Amino acid sequence: MKKTIIIPLVSIVAVALVLFAAAVGLNGIASENAQADHIYVMQTLLPGSKDFVIEPYAGADASIRSVHKGETGFIIETVTQGYVDEITMLIGVSNEGTVTGLVVRDMHETVGLGANALTDWQFLAQFLKNTGDAAVGTNMDAITGATVTSKAVARCVNSAVAYVTGADVQSGATSWGG
Repeated sequence: MKKTIIIPLVSIVAVALVLFAAAVGLNGIASENAQADHIYVMQTLLPGSKDFVIEPYAGADASIRSVHKGETGFIIETVTQGYVDEITMLIGVSNEGTVTGLVVRDMHETVGLGANALTDWQFLAQFLKNTGDAAVGTNMDAITGATVTSKAVARCVNSAVAYVTGADVQSGATSWGG
C-alpha cells in the first residue's frame, strides 16, 4: 500500500520541480519580450525614433505617468479616469507638438460602448496631427454612447501635447464635472 502512494507522490513532486525550473528559466525571456514589444510600439507611435530615454516628470498634470524622449519627439504615457475605471494610453508627440500616434494600452470601460475606444480606428484617427485642442463635441466626435470615455481619451491627448508644447492643459474643454 505504501508503494502505491509513494510512486505517484514522487512523480508529482518531480513534475512540480520541472515546471518550477521552466517558469524561472522562461521568466527572463518573457520580460525581454515585453520590453521589446514596448519599444516596438513606441517606435511605431513616433516614426523616426529608435532609442528612447525616460525623462523624469514632476509636473502638476496627474494624467502623465511617464515620459520617454526619442529623437523626433516624445512618447507620453497617460492615465486618466474613464467612465468605469482608469484608461492608460501611450501617445506619440513630435518635437513640433503634433500627435504622431496613440494607442490605448489598458482600459475596462463598458463593453459595446466605451470599450470601443480600443478598436474604433475612426475615433482614434481623429486625434492624429492634433496640436492639443482636442475637445469632444467641438472638434472631435465622441464614440456613440461613450461621451465620458471619449472625453477621457481627449484629456490624455491634450495632456501629452501640453507636455511638449508647454500649453495649459486645464484650458481644454475636456472636463465633465465628475
